[in-house]
Amino acid sequence: MSRRILAGVADGVFVAVAVALFGYIFVRITGMMPSPRPAIVGGILLTVVFWFGYQYLMLVYSGTTLGLKLAGLELNRFDGSTVPRRLRKWRVLASALSGISLCLGYAWCYLDEDQLCWHDRITRTYMATQAKR
Repeated sequence: MSRRILAGVADGVFVAVAVALFGYIFVRITGMMPSPRPAIVGGILLTVVFWFGYQYLMLVYSGTTLGLKLAGLELNRFDGSTVPRRLRKWRVLASALSGISLCLGYAWCYLDEDQLCWHDRITRTYMATQAKR
């Protein structure tokens, strides 16, 4: 579980830097600072869009994220076979479901006997320590 948290934090830092860079460029181009309420709402929405966009692009097209590589984790199926691209797409969409439900799908791993989230169970995939190659 600690490796999954490390991976999430590393990916979160990457996305936060991207959002901050986007905000900086936005302010430099427009020449004005937006009022606090629209800036906060826009920042939250932009962070959510960037997070799921990052997860989708990285997991679907490369099979991993920067955080997963840093934590030494890889995506596996319950039967041990490799995870095809189509199933990785469904995992990201199921992950969105886990997040949209007030993060109950993510919190479920603390109640689950195998420490699996909803999206792990839905797609029958899980994060495991990378095999030595």
